[in-house]
Amino acid sequence: MTRTAKDISGKYRTLIRKVAWGILLTGVIASLATLIPLSFYISQSQERTGLTYASAQAMSVQKQLQHYQSIAKQFASRTQIRKALIAYSAGDIDLDQVANETINRIADAAAFIPNLAAGIRITNSGETIAEYNGPASDLLDFDLSKNIPQLRAYGLHYVNLADNLFISAAAPIVDDDNRIIGIDILLFGPTEVLDILRELNTFGQDTNFRLVNSRERLYIEFDQVSNQLKQREFGSGENFYIAAYGSAPFVYRDTSKDDTRLHYFIPFNDSAWGLVVIHADTSLFGALITEFASVGFVIIMTVAIGAWWLHKYSQPIIRAQLAQHKQLHESNRKLKLANTVFEKAQEAIVITDNGLMVLRVNQAFAELFNLGVDNFRDTSLLAFLDKERMTNDIQRQVRRHIVKNDSWQGEVWYKKPNGDSFPALQTITAVRNDKGEALQLIHIFNDISAEKHDQERMQQLALTDTLTHLPNRFAVLQHLDDAIKRTHTSKRSCALLFFDLDFFKPVNDTHGHDVGDALLQAVGPRVRECLRSTDIVGRLGGDEFIILLEHIQTRSDIEKIANEVIDALQRPFRVGSLTLQIGASMGVALYPEHADTPKQLLKIADAAMYRAKEAGRNQFFFAE
Repeated sequence: MTRTAKDISGKYRTLIRKVAWGILLTGVIASLATLIPLSFYISQSQERTGLTYASAQAMSVQKQLQHYQSIAKQFASRTQIRKALIAYSAGDIDLDQVANETINRIADAAAFIPNLAAGIRITNSGETIAEYNGPASDLLDFDLSKNIPQLRAYGLHYVNLADNLFISAAAPIVDDDNRIIGIDILLFGPTEVLDILRELNTFGQDTNFRLVNSRERLYIEFDQVSNQLKQREFGSGENFYIAAYGSAPFVYRDTSKDDTRLHYFIPFNDSAWGLVVIHADTSLFGALITEFASVGFVIIMTVAIGAWWLHKYSQPIIRAQLAQHKQLHESNRKLKLANTVFEKAQEAIVITDNGLMVLRVNQAFAELFNLGVDNFRDTSLLAFLDKERMTNDIQRQVRRHIVKNDSWQGEVWYKKPNGDSFPALQTITAVRNDKGEALQLIHIFNDISAEKHDQERMQQLALTDTLTHLPNRFAVLQHLDDAIKRTHTSKRSCALLFFDLDFFKPVNDTHGHDVGDALLQAVGPRVRECLRSTDIVGRLGGDEFIILLEHIQTRSDIEKIANEVIDALQRPFRVGSLTLQIGASMGVALYPEHADTPKQLLKIADAAMYRAKEAGRNQFFFAE
């Protein structure tokens, strides 16, 4: 063997030893790299699972509390007694009149809420308007009026009154300008929350559930001895981790005692309260170390044996050939994969030259235009653009952006051979050579017609009253604003007719809400019979409707339409087997004579309507 051959042989053996040691070290590092992240993953997975479980349990408690808050908001929004409070705030009536108008209506409503112990309505200055009992008033063994200072005038709270725990829900009462003029405070018994916590605490001795108020440093838990909810303050030993409870779900590991315990905290929305699930920590790290030690030993032995066989039987030329073969095979695999992705992709893909001449399209692109793949060869992509929407200025902006940033993404409108246009969310990427010259452009896009349709449908739903399918309050204000702008430009006037159904409440109370809803649905078509095609009828809420008239020449035109509408609404309505008789009182406000904003017109027309109602109903009054 020559010296050169010996040198080559020695270098080869050295290379084999280095490869063997590299493989061994790689096996060890791979084992550690797997063990460490996996241990963290298991720990995090345990915490995520605990948070998911706690969230599921918190949902039932929060749903019940949100139900109480919803009831309070419904009480605060009752139209008739809210109007009485508005009149009191304006100085039109005194406190006794407000109380007489309120107590019977609100007490009737309270009778249908099983867990309501009591309620109180106060003004924004703290004066008591009405105090009433609910079906659960037997839980009260004390005078509620003497405990009013303990009740919170906002949100949801747990209140300890005479050693009994209650849930208070408060909601503001606002006037038409959204100013707070009063507050409804409802006091609910703890029975339903007690049942939920009692059920939760039956899952096992290692798990404990608490309702925690991190702001006031107290918690409520189910006492299995007394079978009641108990409110307790955090002790000195617990104050160090109460500060950790914040406004986002998290896991706190308490190591202050002999056994580590996990605190899974789920905060309630819009509240300082949350649910804490306390559970003993069970670690799998020790068992994981043992298992991976065994696996690591097997890996090391296997790698050592493989290195020995490699050292004995492999030859440099074979390794070179295998490497070359692997490289060619990998290149072919990538090419096939790229071609498969191009052909099978759900997204439409087209490749063009720098002048937008089509070089290749996939099947998804061809299906968008209902054409075959071969129909796009030697054609320009510009031929398929919707020229009315994609103007030359827009095309130039896109080109400038690609030149500067190598890519562009946005909405592009195309037109099919049958003339139908559709929007696409398109991404354009430039492919450059070594000199930086753009040789090709890759276009990837999706048809977003369905998303556009859903967006337009959601916008329509937001502007439509769900019961009558008439424009709702938001849409009415938009129509008013648009009409004012048009009227201001044309120097003409427009009229707002605000009417309220007379004798609708007796129909609702006697025959039920289903009949009342059917009657409300019949009002719109009846009123449209009296209007022009350009006039708008909408529903503000309850039994209140509006009519918007534009291009009015004289007041006699308005009076004619108003009389026809009132006469039409006095005609009997047929709902199922029932024949119902109602009427309407109407107020009329003109722009720009009476007001120059939509809200002012509504307010003035509403006032005129009440004058018509007080004057005997079934008539209309112009605003003063």
